[in-house]
Amino acid sequence: MSKKLYLRVRQAREHAGLTQEQLAVELGLTRSAIAQWEMIEGTCPSIENMIALAQCTGMGFEFLATGRGPAFIDNPNPRIAEEGSGYGHELNEQQRRLLERFDGLSPRQRTGLLDLIGDGGKRRRR
Repeated sequence: MSKKLYLRVRQAREHAGLTQEQLAVELGLTRSAIAQWEMIEGTCPSIENMIALAQCTGMGFEFLATGRGPAFIDNPNPRIAEEGSGYGHELNEQQRRLLERFDGLSPRQRTGLLDLIGDGGKRRRR
């Protein structure tokens, strides 16, 4: 059991079998944000990002946030690990093209696009 948040973040990512880059994609962030969370003197993830990290990796939120409680309460559930799962249903050609283009955008561009089309203020924050 780690008393340091940066170590619990790393433990969660490694348990899910993700690189920093893969986790960043899953959370809609940059790799450098994930690297900061895993540094001794780095930044701390926001509550929203800790919730997403816990859900993605199967780590208990309480353990991730405080170091108390069960470390892992579920199996890791990163979308990236589910080969061929796509977006949950068959896509038409227009949806497929849109998602391919969206996947090619940087996190900042994705956020800008979502702001432009009005995602209801559901932006993830670092």
